[in-house]
Amino acid sequence: LISLALVSENGEWFYAEFTDYDAAALSGWHKEHVLPYLFLEQGKRPGYAKEGGTVARGTRAEVKEALAGWMAQFEKAEVWADVPAYDWVLFCELFGGALHLPKQIFYMPFDFATLLKAQGRDPDAPRESLAEEWAGRHEGARHNALYDAFLLREGYRNLAAVEEKKFEH
Repeated sequence: LISLALVSENGEWFYAEFTDYDAAALSGWHKEHVLPYLFLEQGKRPGYAKEGGTVARGTRAEVKEALAGWMAQFEKAEVWADVPAYDWVLFCELFGGALHLPKQIFYMPFDFATLLKAQGRDPDAPRESLAEEWAGRHEGARHNALYDAFLLREGYRNLAAVEEKKFEH
């Protein structure tokens, strides 16, 4: 893991950058599309991350402690992620595996791309197109974990609103 972000339904957020990842193992894609958009070391938060939130920068153990502390505010939590197959394994490994997740985290992640497919939408659609209003107000970088988490939350909200309207008529 290089970075990690979670955004709750009520707007609380957590963002972390790891200091103990294996830089030698990074692909050219990661070097081009992820590393330049880490912002904690630079001390420059993007506009959407100026207020509130919890940030952590450190080793896996330090980030795990910070994340567990942040999660303590929630009684129950579902994790929605975008194509989470690999990321979910890494997330669970932070806590020593899926059987050791904080008690409030439901053990199965939910996949945003699968939700899109089930609704007859393109699962590979640019996420900004699903959260245009939010993306239009916030400059950010795709593949920064926090930006992507906010996009996912807004996209999910927009899809849920469309589904609700179907049942109103």
